[in-house]
Amino acid sequence: MLSYADYLIVISLPDDVKNQIGRYKRASAKLIGEFEGIKRTPNLIITHQVRCKPFLVQPAIELMAKRISTMPPIELQINGFGNCSKGYNAKTIYTQIAADEKVNNWFRLLNKQIGLKTPNAVPHIPLVPNIPLTGFNKLWPNLVSKPLITSFTVNSLTILHRDTFAEYCEWTLYKELTFGNRLLAF
Repeated sequence: MLSYADYLIVISLPDDVKNQIGRYKRASAKLIGEFEGIKRTPNLIITHQVRCKPFLVQPAIELMAKRISTMPPIELQINGFGNCSKGYNAKTIYTQIAADEKVNNWFRLLNKQIGLKTPNAVPHIPLVPNIPLTGFNKLWPNLVSKPLITSFTVNSLTILHRDTFAEYCEWTLYKELTFGNRLLAF
């Protein structure tokens, strides 16, 4: 039994979307060299909770599963790339989720149902995380002009976990939470 665990809540992507993002990652590595996260499976990250007591988290996840089951699935569209600063000397490049009122409302409801208080969180899929500015300046002009437009349906929320204190511990599937079984108009 784990004394402390880290939990990562993500929206898993369909294989065709993972493959498209993987091609962009490999092309980026050819231009700037290896980078952190090149082999990481692309996911839409919702939250990362560290150093949690499993006996406290597990009942919360069961309650979360009940709340999530009342939410409808949603169709999301990836529409190009964005970037954000990570301190003074690094940036992250990510794929952007096209946001309209329906998508924003769905993510607000999701955050409420799982108990997150991040009102301005931008849903995105990390492509090239934490690269030095020199690598960013070389890569960004090539990506900003490349269109990546695809869509996918979100049917579930994936919860991954790992031992907080184990060295080189991989994320493993803890639980898959399923949304309601029909698409609704908001």
